[in-house]
Amino acid sequence: MGERDDAERVVVTGGPMVLPQGIRDGLAVVVEERRITAVRPRTSTDIADGDADSAQVGHAVADRQESGTRVVDVGGRLITPGLIDLHVHGGWGMSFDRSNQPGGSDAVPELLRRFARAGVTSIQASLVSAEVDELAARLDAIAAGGRVHRDASDGAELLGVHLEGPFLTRAQCGAHDPAVLRAPSSDDVAALLEHSGSIAMITLAPELPGAVEAVRRFAEAGVVVAAGHSESSPAELAEAASAGLSHITHLWSGQSSVTRKGPWRVPGLLEASLASNSLTAEVIADGRHLPAELLEIARRCLGERLIVVSDGTEGTGMPSGYRYDLGTVRCEVGDGVGVVIGADAFGGSTTTVAQMLEHLCTDLGWPVTEVVAMATSRAADVAGVGARKGTIAVGMDADLAVFDPGFSAWGTMLRGHWLSATAA
Repeated sequence: MGERDDAERVVVTGGPMVLPQGIRDGLAVVVEERRITAVRPRTSTDIADGDADSAQVGHAVADRQESGTRVVDVGGRLITPGLIDLHVHGGWGMSFDRSNQPGGSDAVPELLRRFARAGVTSIQASLVSAEVDELAARLDAIAAGGRVHRDASDGAELLGVHLEGPFLTRAQCGAHDPAVLRAPSSDDVAALLEHSGSIAMITLAPELPGAVEAVRRFAEAGVVVAAGHSESSPAELAEAASAGLSHITHLWSGQSSVTRKGPWRVPGLLEASLASNSLTAEVIADGRHLPAELLEIARRCLGERLIVVSDGTEGTGMPSGYRYDLGTVRCEVGDGVGVVIGADAFGGSTTTVAQMLEHLCTDLGWPVTEVVAMATSRAADVAGVGARKGTIAVGMDADLAVFDPGFSAWGTMLRGHWLSATAA
């Protein structure tokens, strides 16, 4: 559990801070009633005065009962906005896909707590393809688990559910069971839209019969529509975009690429995605799914429209050899990634978003400010919550992450409440 801050006011200070203007030092973030109320120069009253716990990792907190203020001095560590993961299936031996099984909804609050201790303050719970009635049951279970956790102070905020399927192309199924994939019928779309309050995003293949109308209906309901696991042509992608599709799911994974018809080169979904001047897109930057060269291409093509997601599975945080299911597809943790047993396909990742930021910064040399934005402000904009999340600024939700070198989570502030990364 985390340390609940009932103090009227919290000040976070003592380390370099990633702001929209760049990295700044010597500042303090002032938090009141779950919101950031000031970002100002640090003063002498912001310095924790030798509290016995302040030297202990994860507990650099000095209470000032007389002033109603708690000071969190991070001891020189990096302060960022709380990370946002828009594509994650589970972790630590738990999965959102089992949320409607006995006891499964109880795992939702625990997963939200685990994500928070990894520096992630907001997530979209991703579901793999399944029959529509099965997905509806999972949506209900996840919503129930989210309601249980809604007022808790020790877990990431559940922004909604990301349906990764079932309206996907079998030729690009990846780790999805091809037996449950289908074109979106009007009845299927209507059945899912009965749960539109829980659905934040859906990934579908624009070339399927009925897909453009499905895009229109989901988008009109406020759902972010993404293209993925698809062999869409540029023209089919453009038609879907005109109907409201705005995002691309994991570049290079489950995407058709250039082919030749005689001497003619025909672009696939990948090239159409990279050539777009309006769509946002995500990459899985775990050092396994995509080599450095492809990540660089995505960066140069998409610029500020590129975000990072974990596509994490229940294999995240589990040892090599651990086996898990993505729907009906059996996977195994091996060599730092999930693989589909008996197939040449990845089964999601086993890497957290923070670990991906470390890969992008240390291994690829990308700037810290750019990398952090990919998992904070840019991700918030994709999810439609950029007005309240993703940056350290006055009026924003008080969601912060504090990292040791290597983007190792040290502590997290969740809507104004401090959570040590070592909290049990």
